[in-house]
Amino acid sequence: MGNLATFLQSEFPKYIPSGWKCQSEVQVLPKEFGTTLGYSSRVDVLLEKEKSSQKLWIEFEISRADPVANHAKFATSHLFQPQAPDHIFISMISSHVARGRRNLAANSISLMREVGMNAFQTVLFPHLPPSEIKRINHLSKDLISIESLDINAEIERVFSISESVIELEDRRLHFVGDFLEVFLNLRQWNQELTQDETAKERWGQRTITYFVFDPYSRQFAPSKFCAYSGLWKKPSQASKFEGLNFGKYVMTTGFYVTLDGVYSHFDGRRARTHLTNRLGMTAIKLTDIETLKFLFDKWLNTFKDSIRVHPKGPIILMPPSWFK
Repeated sequence: MGNLATFLQSEFPKYIPSGWKCQSEVQVLPKEFGTTLGYSSRVDVLLEKEKSSQKLWIEFEISRADPVANHAKFATSHLFQPQAPDHIFISMISSHVARGRRNLAANSISLMREVGMNAFQTVLFPHLPPSEIKRINHLSKDLISIESLDINAEIERVFSISESVIELEDRRLHFVGDFLEVFLNLRQWNQELTQDETAKERWGQRTITYFVFDPYSRQFAPSKFCAYSGLWKKPSQASKFEGLNFGKYVMTTGFYVTLDGVYSHFDGRRARTHLTNRLGMTAIKLTDIETLKFLFDKWLNTFKDSIRVHPKGPIILMPPSWFK
């Protein structure tokens, strides 16, 4: 067991916004349930808004072999004591957790939403590679305190992904919290624009400067499209979903065009700032990497009727080097 999670438990109360209080190791279910079930239902950190019933249940996943265990713990707790509408589960997963395991956990968030829970997953210390997470995790709490970890940024990310950007009649627009959401949005854009003529007509031709790159599919997509997701307010409303194969919470061209130019908070600058500052993606000029330029030019040739590249040239947003 390392010390980073316990260090964060002690530090979060020092940095939370005014009007909130913070506790650690709080029971999710009444104690008698734990006796019956045989496992603990405690949360790493609980943020409670004063003069309100809103609660944020936060779990830190530093280097777990199976981070989805806490998702299951909270989801099964929902069976015995349904989560209140203004209670939110948030998993923060470090780079030390392998990509497949963090993606399995991210997909478990979608399952939690399917049973009516408010649930999110995001990155913990996105700018720190696995080796640094491992090193810091094995320091004493006193030594961790001199590592200059930006706790404010971690708390700000919690609120940025869990608070809605725009409230619509059927959905709430949110910033994506995890890289899997980013890349599912990217694949959704590519599939719609190549397989759905209605989506292609709806999209039209747009001038784009910032693109996200997925190193696994070797595809690109506009960064603004990749940075947001929509959460359905009622399960029955999801029947309107226009996505193809990537889940009910991805961005779609239909959703995009209803927002673009209508809501000022649906903004390209805010999108790329979220992806780079909060999720740790890196902005690279296309001319800096020859291989990337070859891939982009090949991709763009497929979408030349839908994309005009800004005259200043494209900027590519790459996932952190540890995301592999």
